[in-house]
Amino acid sequence: MDAPHPAGYPPAIQPDPLLYPEVAAANGNWVAALRNAAADMHVDLGTVSGTESATDSWRLIVASVDASRGSVVVTLGQQERVFGIRIWWTGVGEAAGGRTAELQTVVDIAHAWQAGVSVRELGNRWPFLEIDELTLAHDRGEAVAFKWHLVRNAPDRLIDHDIVEAAYANPLLRSLFPLISHGSLQFSRCTRSPWSYDVPSLFPQLGGGWRARGAHKGRDIPDGHAQTPEEAVASVVEGLPDGCGPAVEGPAHLLPE
Repeated sequence: MDAPHPAGYPPAIQPDPLLYPEVAAANGNWVAALRNAAADMHVDLGTVSGTESATDSWRLIVASVDASRGSVVVTLGQQERVFGIRIWWTGVGEAAGGRTAELQTVVDIAHAWQAGVSVRELGNRWPFLEIDELTLAHDRGEAVAFKWHLVRNAPDRLIDHDIVEAAYANPLLRSLFPLISHGSLQFSRCTRSPWSYDVPSLFPQLGGGWRARGAHKGRDIPDGHAQTPEEAVASVVEGLPDGCGPAVEGPAHLLPE
């Protein structure tokens, strides 16, 4: 059936009833069809929802299943019968993604994610799911080491590797989660967003050199120009919070008081 849409906005994309008879049986409601499929399998998916925007042209072909770790978003293909699956891990990002033609598989994956099945195990059970190495490192509790590997091998256009290596040489900074932003090197005491925002950062200066800038929630540090990477790193270390230890696997609220 045609869904009403606000004037001036494109109409909602309609699920093809020939490709998705389950959706057609639910009066064109993809969210209801997913709930029905789970019920038929005696699976309780909890909250299943669609987009709340009345102007989103994809609102009839996208459904989201809530989980404690994030969500599973499933989109109906338009040219062929395919369920596009994207698994979102709060604080990490997209944990896995893939496509299947089987609605039962969609329910099984969503239920497994809700049940706490690891990302690696999801990939083992359903090999069509694509999972990047950083996500697997988070899964293993090795996100800090792997993120340093990525930062140390980042393209030169993103970061000056002299400052990266100077920071990496310091055991305290090497134990923190590194981040690159607009040419700066930043650090967090946790491995997932929201970040800790209490560790100074290293910024390049026009004409050469570096400057350590105090963190939004951190202690004040001298605002000076460092001629060498080692001098800049020393300023960051000076501004570390008391008791600063290895980054906690998880978001900032898991940090000790």
